[in-house]
Amino acid sequence: MNSPDHTLYSDLLNLEVDGCLTADQQARLDAHVTGCAECRAERAALLALSGLLERSRLPVRSGFRGQVMSALPAAGWESRHPRTWTFPAAVLAILTAGGVGLLGAGSARLGRLGSFYGVLVALAGMLRAALVAGIGFTTASWRWFGMFVEQLLASSMSLAMFGVFVVCLNLLLFSLVRRRRAARKALVAAERPRR
Repeated sequence: MNSPDHTLYSDLLNLEVDGCLTADQQARLDAHVTGCAECRAERAALLALSGLLERSRLPVRSGFRGQVMSALPAAGWESRHPRTWTFPAAVLAILTAGGVGLLGAGSARLGRLGSFYGVLVALAGMLRAALVAGIGFTTASWRWFGMFVEQLLASSMSLAMFGVFVVCLNLLLFSLVRRRRAARKALVAAERPRR
């Protein structure tokens, strides 16, 4: 006689606790559990665990997410007053206007008004390319940082090596500070007049 596949019934027990069984699967599981003491014990343990988790659930008050989000500190660029952006914007506008004026004056001297429009298109393309490059660089930097952290946490060996590296850097910093203090003490001692 073949023994029942307890892996299948274990999966069905987990689905039963989650409330995801169909009527046919529930009937099949009930028929099996009546004759299997091991699955009855597992069902009782799972139901007890589910009840414990249900009783220990903390109620979340309404508006909790908004309160947490408003309590978070703003990023460096978010906390700046909008007036702080006026100087960089003014410099950008002045440089753009100066560039357009110089290029337009050069093309007007040659008598081509159509080239002035070309200059504007070229400047707009240059600003667009700078913006796209900046966004790409920022995205790549964050992606690199994410991959670095992922690789660092991938194994305990790499995490331990990083910890040793940080400790060595701290020891180097302390030794440099200590040497500077010792040199300063020696200089002060040498400058004191001896009696």
